[in-house]
Amino acid sequence: MRFEDLSAEQVRKLGSEADWQAAQDLVAGGQVHYRYRAGDRLEAAVKYNDHWYPVVVTIVDGSLQTNCSCPHTGEGWCPGSLAVLAAWLEEPESFLDRSQLRDQLRQYSKSELVKIILEMADKVYASRELLQAESPDLDTILETIDQIIAEAGSISEAELKERLHAAQEKADRLAEMGRLSEARATYFYLLDNIYGLEEELGKPGMFPEEFKQELFEEYCQLIHEDRHLDRSLVQQEIEQLESREAFAASPMNFGELKQRFFEEGDK
Repeated sequence: MRFEDLSAEQVRKLGSEADWQAAQDLVAGGQVHYRYRAGDRLEAAVKYNDHWYPVVVTIVDGSLQTNCSCPHTGEGWCPGSLAVLAAWLEEPESFLDRSQLRDQLRQYSKSELVKIILEMADKVYASRELLQAESPDLDTILETIDQIIAEAGSISEAELKERLHAAQEKADRLAEMGRLSEARATYFYLLDNIYGLEEELGKPGMFPEEFKQELFEEYCQLIHEDRHLDRSLVQQEIEQLESREAFAASPMNFGELKQRFFEEGDK
């Protein structure tokens, strides 16, 4: 499956008729902002009910999946998730292709990039916050995860999950900065430690499947996007995760990724 092959009828069936209509209204009202595309992944920020909701739609193992923080309780996809696909169907070129942008930016000199960034900071206030944010350090992030796992027995599960989510946000920050290998390493470390902790404590369902699935999908996506991938290292990471009993018992598997991974490696 590719996003280019999607039809309105396919998308419409993902949610209720009312939510599909609401999604179309959001698109018509210009409420689907900051549209990005990266391979088998679409991202946007959708504003509805006076709130902003980041939405990620991915293609995993040939099927569509979505992640949205809205409080939708009905059956099927929420209006925000449907709106992202509706926006794609209406105007796919409005989704900035990060891979193409990255290639384009590599053509600029350092001084030209500095000029572009300064102009962007003048025009887009949110970019100032991004520039002022502290640059995450991989070793520090991994040490933080080690500390969280070491303290797992003395803190509540709610605090444990909150602190792991904070580490995930730092991995996302690395990805935003183009440091894909470091972001991937962080996601691997999170997955390996989470499954290892569940094995150690004998609690296979200690962490919600949705959270582990999200980490897994992001890890796979980063492998797919990284053009400077260390294949031997990634192979070791995959083998390590597959050796975890808790991972082997989960619905996640690397079948499709490994097939594509090795096919690309043979080229």
